[in-house]
Amino acid sequence: MPAVGLGCSYLLAIVLLGPLLGSSADASTAFTDHFADEGNRLRDLVGSFALLVAAGSLVWMVVAARTETATLIGSPLRDLTAAVAVVTASVLVVASALLVTVPATTAIDEFTDDPGIDPAVQAGLAQAGTVVLLVAALCLALSTVLLARLGRRSGAVPRWIVVTALATAVTLALGVTVVLLVPFGAWAIAVGLVWTGGAPT
Repeated sequence: MPAVGLGCSYLLAIVLLGPLLGSSADASTAFTDHFADEGNRLRDLVGSFALLVAAGSLVWMVVAARTETATLIGSPLRDLTAAVAVVTASVLVVASALLVTVPATTAIDEFTDDPGIDPAVQAGLAQAGTVVLLVAALCLALSTVLLARLGRRSGAVPRWIVVTALATAVTLALGVTVVLLVPFGAWAIAVGLVWTGGAPT
């Protein structure tokens, strides 16, 4: 069930990574305090892997959508949707890799007694991951609109999916806070529940 899986894994990632993403407000000390907490590192680790699952689910969802819209072969919209989704998934993978680095290496360092990554580098990696995730949100905004239009053109989704896709895209484009990143997950789950024809659920 790629669409529902995408929505659930994405929501899980954003909820778990929320405290880390919000730490950028005071990078001088917030990241150091954040990573000093073992619970925070565990949430970051799980959230980063959930983000990786979301990237894979997005690709799976688009493949399913392309299969379901085979009658539109040759349509620029169909090909553009696939291309943008692959780029979006790639950016999500990069964000996941950056965000998982500190908690993963810290867990390893605890077993090897290695001093670990310098706090300044930790903050840099977390900030880079946050920036890349915001770039991914912009890509997701475009993917959302294209997927909705593709589904509507094939008759697989109702009109309200397209309308809510536009609203979701706006929140993603304005995703300066964690709360604005959440609606995409709900939208993806809705698509999985209403898409007719067996895909992409």
